[in-house]
Amino acid sequence: MDRRTALKNMALSFGFAVSGATVISVFNSCSDEKTTVTSEFFKASEMYSITQLVDLLLPKTSTIGAKDLNIPHFVDQMCQHVLDDQQQKEMRRGVAEFSKRFLKSTGNSTTEGTQQDYELMLSTYFDISKDQEKAIFKMLDSDYHTLSNAIKPDYHLYTFLTTVRELSLLGYYTSQTIMELEA
Repeated sequence: MDRRTALKNMALSFGFAVSGATVISVFNSCSDEKTTVTSEFFKASEMYSITQLVDLLLPKTSTIGAKDLNIPHFVDQMCQHVLDDQQQKEMRRGVAEFSKRFLKSTGNSTTEGTQQDYELMLSTYFDISKDQEKAIFKMLDSDYHTLSNAIKPDYHLYTFLTTVRELSLLGYYTSQTIMELEA
């Protein structure tokens, strides 16, 4: 199966779990036009990280890239308007944990990071064995309050990374531009 097709199917299945009206209102606030957009949920430095991650997850190839569709803004809008208070807290903790580990791994702050630094972070946390992947998803499905304090930073990090990935895929494959290309 083609990777983009598999990602599309995964994104579409996630999309059905979110109310259609909510997604439509978020899409209406996003556009393909490149304008200066202020974020609602993430700080400017965090939006830089979101943009870099989204660009690596769905880069411009022979098809349009996620950055060209303003997907980082879509992720920001979804976090602000769709996630509940607890999920928002987890995203804030996760982005803080990501920034902390980014500095430790690369020696750069997230705003000074290069594409290679972001590639290193993604490969470190996503290029893992099947057993590690199962353990991570088991941890993410666990009740947060039952996790040991030693595991909670990993929980926050993976909550952030997987949510950014899921929302990026949702925004990309349900965008009007991509839907028209697929038709």
